[in-house]
Amino acid sequence: MSAASEYPLGALSGRRLSPEDVEAMAEAAHWAPSIHNSQPWRFHRQPDGLTISEDPARALPVLDPQGRERVISCGAAVLNARVAMRARGLAPAVELLPDPARPDLVAVLRAVGTHRPTEEDLVLHRAIPVRRTHRRVYRSHLVAEGDLLELRRAAAAEGARLCVADAEMRRRLAHLLRRAVRTQAADPELRGEVERWIRRAGLPAAVDGIPQESLGTSPYPVDSLVHGAYRGLPDPGGIEEEMSRSTVLVISTRGDSRYDWVVAGMALQRMLLVATSTGLVATFADQALQDPQLRPEVAEIAGILGRPQVMLRVGRAVVDAPPTPRRPLSDILD
Repeated sequence: MSAASEYPLGALSGRRLSPEDVEAMAEAAHWAPSIHNSQPWRFHRQPDGLTISEDPARALPVLDPQGRERVISCGAAVLNARVAMRARGLAPAVELLPDPARPDLVAVLRAVGTHRPTEEDLVLHRAIPVRRTHRRVYRSHLVAEGDLLELRRAAAAEGARLCVADAEMRRRLAHLLRRAVRTQAADPELRGEVERWIRRAGLPAAVDGIPQESLGTSPYPVDSLVHGAYRGLPDPGGIEEEMSRSTVLVISTRGDSRYDWVVAGMALQRMLLVATSTGLVATFADQALQDPQLRPEVAEIAGILGRPQVMLRVGRAVVDAPPTPRRPLSDILD
């Protein structure tokens, strides 16, 4: 059941929460993945819950001019907060984009009663702090059919669809990725924007962005970032080789509104938590979706009737990826 319909928000009175409950929700939300670990959200305490708002001040206007990936990031934070509520024995009511006069307000989460945590609730909650974006070489890209079925169910539970690319899809998607990465690599403004979110060794400890040790140990597409340290264009066969042996997933939604972007973020994060709980890791391969001219081609290749929102590679890691930093909760929780 999707978060927006889990409980009708106006039908039940809220339950007053302790400061510890609200902080646990915010802490879980803060562990969500975000575009280049920009953490583009703000949290506001409520007597019975938490609101999650978009923070446009942490935008990447060159790479993400519409804010689509920023809103997807906030949707992932909403999912984490809801998981934390259920794991703490609270029945959540969630309303997405509740106030047209406040477009930055992504979601209101309220406790409307008690809830007996299920084993699934607890498994998802345990996965929140250990989930990583894994940009390194994978030990194996083989994913069992049973695991893929669970990932599909996770996306569907939040109102999205998950496509698992077959060999021909991967070949054609690799071609689009090569076109997209060449375009990005040739754009100094875009590379400069990405570089501003990379925290190089020797600099003061960061609270956001991507630490150098979290970058890939191989060039694109394993790294998945085109940044200032990028050395030359990828080998013409490199992307095809990597994609040919990858498990490639595409998350899509029916439409392409801000609501759809929030839904995509919630579906993405639920899928990532399920993947983490089964020992899988993932990295983003979104360059073709960041190009408005190529995004419709992704939909055509993947047979998607709606709009593709996120593309990932999934597999099993050689070594664990280090955690990326987070800003102090006091900086984002009012």
